[in-house]
Amino acid sequence: MANVTMNTSSFSSFTPREPQTDTPPREPASPTPFIAFIKPQGQLWNYNRHKTHKEQPDNIPKDFRDAMSVREKVYVEEQGVALENEFDSDDHRSCHWVIYASVNETITPAVIDPQTGALIRPRRSTSTSLPIGTLRLVPFPHAAHPRNGGIYVNNLLTNVGAPVRPSSSETVQPLQPQEIQGGNRRNSLYIRDFPTTFHNGREPYVKLGRLAVLKEYRNKGIAGQLVRAAVGWMQTNYTVFNPSPSVLGFDRLGMDVTGQLPKWRGLFCIHAQEEAVKVWERYGFKVDEKMGKWWEEGIPHVGMWLRVPVGKGGHTVA
Repeated sequence: MANVTMNTSSFSSFTPREPQTDTPPREPASPTPFIAFIKPQGQLWNYNRHKTHKEQPDNIPKDFRDAMSVREKVYVEEQGVALENEFDSDDHRSCHWVIYASVNETITPAVIDPQTGALIRPRRSTSTSLPIGTLRLVPFPHAAHPRNGGIYVNNLLTNVGAPVRPSSSETVQPLQPQEIQGGNRRNSLYIRDFPTTFHNGREPYVKLGRLAVLKEYRNKGIAGQLVRAAVGWMQTNYTVFNPSPSVLGFDRLGMDVTGQLPKWRGLFCIHAQEEAVKVWERYGFKVDEKMGKWWEEGIPHVGMWLRVPVGKGGHTVA
């Protein structure tokens, strides 16, 4: 488990509660800024999306299984997303953050004399780490921007050929079956997408998503801690996803294309659930009106963007 190094002074402050002898077996304690960072994991190819996190093989990192435990609770159980659609092909190439809270768990309950009320044996408890929130960051390249009015299931555009448009001001031909690969279109590093309010269709961007916090821990600043961790990490490691000329083989061809390769310049995108727009606005994201609205797993979504300076900080996520 690799911990993210960050300035915890920007986190919300919480005061731990003392264990009580008359509490239920598991008592939520105050969240602490303990965040695990998960780098892109090749071994996630072994993840079986038809099974829960508890049923995955041991070679799936525990931190990632913890992230999936939160996502299953929020998206599958609360929002009705199909289990097999929660894990997708972006998970293995993404960075993930998982935030943990300490919880008090009873080992043996207290024993009280029923006649005198005297405590015969005190309760014994232990503190354990509970995953309570998660977020992922998907590097470029990405699939084409969702179509305004599009209906997506498991990342597949299901209304292929329907008269959908990328914006209210641009009319395009409907996507046809021959244009679809795996139900969607994945851009290469160089293919242009349609321009939106905040994206010119060419600039590389990273995408935040799968933000989930357990119900009992909402409205405590947990989501903000996760977003700050991801944005701050990306600002510091702003070249990490930029393609290398040597990896692409240009150096072997004697080609100097350094200035032509796509570079990340501080642009973030999210596909936000419509009801979560105000949450993301608190972190500086703005709704992209030209992207319109589409449906993922039956839930209406809109596009939102944030631009931050890279290299030398200067941006604070609220």
